[in-house]
Amino acid sequence: MRKAVAVPLFMALLLGSGGCASGDEKEPASSERATCEELLGKAGVKWLKNSTTGKLNVTNGDDLKSAKSLFYKQARAWDPKSEEIPNFANSRMCGVVKAAKETSRGVLSIYYGPSVVPFDFPFGEESDTSDPRTVTPVNANVKLVHEEGERGAATYYVYIKCRVPGAPKGQDNVVPIEGRMKDTLTGDTGTRVHLERLLYSAHAVAQAFECKNKPTVPTELPAGVK
Repeated sequence: MRKAVAVPLFMALLLGSGGCASGDEKEPASSERATCEELLGKAGVKWLKNSTTGKLNVTNGDDLKSAKSLFYKQARAWDPKSEEIPNFANSRMCGVVKAAKETSRGVLSIYYGPSVVPFDFPFGEESDTSDPRTVTPVNANVKLVHEEGERGAATYYVYIKCRVPGAPKGQDNVVPIEGRMKDTLTGDTGTRVHLERLLYSAHAVAQAFECKNKPTVPTELPAGVK
């Protein structure tokens, strides 16, 4: 596990993509910042900058390579005959917070890992343990889901059928990739912008994970999504 440190998003969030440090030397790149920027995209970085004030930090997390390795390991270890709920671990791939001296707090976090529910789980139906969630189908291999939380803090999910080489048959449907985004940082309560950013990140993850079934994950939402 990596040591938890904070890395300022100088170039992307504070100085702009062409910003330089003192002495005309560019700010050193970091794997944490690079992963966040790859998942959010240029539009996502701009959205963060425009939706927040003050200095932001990126907290240490997992890169795409290590997240892929962990997902593969758990997908291959999945036992289709077991009736127990799997105890999967997720990778925290992006975390953006206010700098320590800032008065307001909050975090934008993105996690990816194996899902404990199958791809065709009836998210839109109410159950004894949860309220119905809103499902946004993207295509046969990708769907977006979101639920309202306390005080308007929604949680956004993406599910991707990703067949792992060497995993048991049916793994891509029963143990798909789950991505999760939570935002208490920006104050933006819009559903569309969060689903856009999450879907963009899912495109990057699907490419990096090299799924055997090669799911098509677009970078833009289906027409009609508000």
